[in-house]
Amino acid sequence: MRVLGHRGARLDAPENTLASFQAALDQGADGVELDVRRSADGTLVCLHDADLERTTDASGPVGRRTVAELRAVDAGSRFERDGTFPFRGAGVRVPTLAEALAAVPAPGLVDIEVKAGGGRAVHPEHEEELLAEALRAELDGRPDRARLLVSTFSRRLAALLAPAVAPVPVALVTTTLVPLGRALRAARSAGCAALAAQAPAYLAPGARAAAARAVADGVLLMAWTVDDPGLAARLEGLGVSVLISDRPGALRAGAAGRAGREQHPPGAGQDGHR
Repeated sequence: MRVLGHRGARLDAPENTLASFQAALDQGADGVELDVRRSADGTLVCLHDADLERTTDASGPVGRRTVAELRAVDAGSRFERDGTFPFRGAGVRVPTLAEALAAVPAPGLVDIEVKAGGGRAVHPEHEEELLAEALRAELDGRPDRARLLVSTFSRRLAALLAPAVAPVPVALVTTTLVPLGRALRAARSAGCAALAAQAPAYLAPGARAAAARAVADGVLLMAWTVDDPGLAARLEGLGVSVLISDRPGALRAGAAGRAGREQHPPGAGQDGHR
């Protein structure tokens, strides 16, 4: 089971920045989940929201800014910790996808969630086709594609991405509002090899059987957002192999502690036997 930092270690550093990705790796994460949007001039940049207000000192839609304009904003200005803004004015910038991939060296796993629409996003004609082509161009020929995943909430975009970035697996992202069986059928219909479901969906009635069928069919199961080691253990038992966490360090430490207890239970000798 692999643990990915959700937008990096977003509770410890500004989300979707190189500082956040490094913090997740420093905490022992196996990699990161990050979000990408398309700039006005076609570059994929790491931002979750369609608008800039929540995470930067700028405002307005991401899609109306060139990559040069996006790199000029302060991506650390809004991050608050203990009533202070430790990254404000510290030179934290919006990274491009290329910079993010370079910052998470192999074999670190990277889940690239492709964002379309939302908020006051610019909606050019064929937006999803442009996103799929931009990601295809970014990933084409990379020697490390085996450590990459691509995901999206949009079923239509997933269907475009699956052939565009092959053999990189594409995951459909779903919420608890979609029963796991239905989510898996939607993922398969879009040509996806993976499903990234919101964690409680795996615990709903009928989900265990659906998960077992998916694992038997070779579907990669992912879950978000998982911060509790106990929940992580339950999901692992259901066949979930990738967890996305806001607290990757604590989750990884909890998993390591659980593995140690299983190997040397109370009362056991050093060889693991009672």
